[in-house]
Amino acid sequence: MAVRSVHQFAEKVALITDGTSPIGRAVAMQLALQGSYVVAGFRAIPGRDEDPLRELRELGTLAIAVEGDISTASGAKALVAEAAKSFGRIDLLVNCLKSGPQSSFDKTDEAEFASSMNRNLGAAYFVTQAALELMKSRPKPKIVNVISACDTEEAGQNILFAASQAAMEGLTKAMSLSLSKNFRVNCVAVSEKKKGPDGSDPELFRPQTVISADDAARTVVFLLSSEAIGLNGQILTVG
Repeated sequence: MAVRSVHQFAEKVALITDGTSPIGRAVAMQLALQGSYVVAGFRAIPGRDEDPLRELRELGTLAIAVEGDISTASGAKALVAEAAKSFGRIDLLVNCLKSGPQSSFDKTDEAEFASSMNRNLGAAYFVTQAALELMKSRPKPKIVNVISACDTEEAGQNILFAASQAAMEGLTKAMSLSLSKNFRVNCVAVSEKKKGPDGSDPELFRPQTVISADDAARTVVFLLSSEAIGLNGQILTVG
């Protein structure tokens, strides 16, 4: 069985599309602590920390945060351009921006449909498209898409969001087949189900979240590692 080298992420450049999401922030921390340079995208929201990498900077980690709207092709290109300016390459890409619509299925209009699909599917599509030039010359470039498994009744009622997450699965499989052979493209689908202690019936015990952001991030980091070299086009459901 392969043993992960403690140096395998050293000086790798990792682009994380949403450094303010719990999983995105956790992935950034875990990679940085293993020696990666981190570029994290974020969109400023009133009342939220505008620097998602503050904790990393306090550790002395080389990291940059880039504000922008990556739901557009121009925003995606701007994010990648900052990575190119700072490091000249990208070894690892984590597409983790997720956003659900605010309206119910029967009230979602065309503008909200387009906005939701652009944020969830379009961001990953256009960031990956823009990043290819910086990744294709790298020896072992890896891409991980992080989505919701949409496996609860509540999630299932959010039809537009569920459709966008299913589209992300399709994007993962298509990219794994179409990109050059040195690429590995996989997906982590995070379960939203809750269970009681030891997986017991939540009706009998107070439900608790199955998986933490740190645990989900460890799965992402595994897929970015050399240990996952045999995985391509796979959807790993965690939680």
